[in-house]
Amino acid sequence: MHRNLKPDNVLITRYGRIKLCGFSSAKEVDSIDWYRMPPVKHTADVGDPSYQAPEAMGNEYNHLIDIYSLSLIGAQIFGFDTNDIIDGNANLDNVI
Repeated sequence: MHRNLKPDNVLITRYGRIKLCGFSSAKEVDSIDWYRMPPVKHTADVGDPSYQAPEAMGNEYNHLIDIYSLSLIGAQIFGFDTNDIIDGNANLDNVI
């Protein structure tokens, strides 16, 4: 798990390849099935609070906290207000 995904930790090379950096908060997690990985006790309050999944504020979470962070980064790229998404008020009426 990266645990600190935010725009500052996503780099784009001159060839258009995306690279992640900032692995100081990363944690190796052994799991056979990444999609069914149960929450495990970890350090609480890791990463940038602006991109942190709510469950990461506790100490039981899994790899889905990184997917949450990536979704907020993607939302910003496509012009959504991340505060509306966090609050559950995203207006998708204008999405094509």
